[in-house]
Amino acid sequence: MTWDQAEVIADNLLIRFLKLEIKRPITEFMLDHNRDNGVEFTILKMGSYNISLQLKYENKSTIIRLSQPGAVLFPEEKIVNEVAAMRFLTDQTSIPIPFILESGTKQERPLELSPFIIMDYIEHQIKMYDALNTPGCPIEERLDPNIDESKLDMLYGQLEGILLQLSNPSLTCIGSLSQIDDFTWEVTRRPLSMNMNELVG
Repeated sequence: MTWDQAEVIADNLLIRFLKLEIKRPITEFMLDHNRDNGVEFTILKMGSYNISLQLKYENKSTIIRLSQPGAVLFPEEKIVNEVAAMRFLTDQTSIPIPFILESGTKQERPLELSPFIIMDYIEHQIKMYDALNTPGCPIEERLDPNIDESKLDMLYGQLEGILLQLSNPSLTCIGSLSQIDDFTWEVTRRPLSMNMNELVG
């Protein structure tokens, strides 16, 4: 019953973002972080736990990502942990990570919809999922059996490089990160996993 209610809340949230009285204050809030004039505002993606809205400028794009009410049981804690993890990876690896312009609580957002992250959008040519699959095929047959071997080498070579970098940073225990100073990261809070979210739900 709880998950049914969460799905209803999430569906209603998506409908709200189609309304001008919702889109306008969000757009103005995002424009506060960039001197350029925005040229297009769109719903980029709605997943299981977040909704991402994209504001395109002449030469770049930014995203505001909001936690979905009803789907995320610890939204403030989730945002703090995600921001810390992104900044940690930026500090410790060369993996392309979006630059975070601002993050904040529900109360710091226009209309108080949910906690948020505003970040740069990293332009890319194609998603790994789309690169490996045949468009229009049933899901069980979607993996392209005729994919070019050099393309596979390139895709998995990039993935390998990211996984190797992710394996290098070392911490003393499991949990959520905090930046102590310019060079020091420590686990200072409990972990917050998907299973914990679902158990509480």
